[in-house]
Amino acid sequence: MFALYYTTLRIFQVYPVSEGTKLTLLTRPTKSHHHRVLATVLTLAYIGHVSYLNFSPQFDYSYNIAFNLGIGTIHNIMWIVYSLPSSMSLIHRFPFEPKSYRPSFVSKAAILTFSTMGASAFELFDFPPWFRIIDAHSLWHLATAPIAIVWYDFIIEDSLDPSWREQKS
Repeated sequence: MFALYYTTLRIFQVYPVSEGTKLTLLTRPTKSHHHRVLATVLTLAYIGHVSYLNFSPQFDYSYNIAFNLGIGTIHNIMWIVYSLPSSMSLIHRFPFEPKSYRPSFVSKAAILTFSTMGASAFELFDFPPWFRIIDAHSLWHLATAPIAIVWYDFIIEDSLDPSWREQKS
């Protein structure tokens, strides 16, 4: 849920706006209406999901998988749209640059998203353990650990790119 929250904030530029011209210890960012709605909807969805799982007489594994798969699919689609070539882009990723602007690191989002979806196949298409040691879930962990490291590097690279921030003249 937090990944979906972050992705929505990043891709649609729904950032908190500061009241003053300078951010100091006394000025606090104010949240836009869209920011509040997004945070509320995702928080309520998370609370509802966890409550359903906790208060059901029996853990509903199928529902849990379907819910997480749905949230993950929305998250992945957003990053794939983000990584489309400029000529095919459905969104203006960097609001203070021309729409044709596309940093070299943007394609990493698609590669990492497709890698994550490939790794998720281990979770979805479970198989009996090999040699009573290696099963689909262990291979999922093996595949997703390096993806998480590279994804984190991408997020840092994206956040440091000055092109999506307003340039002061």
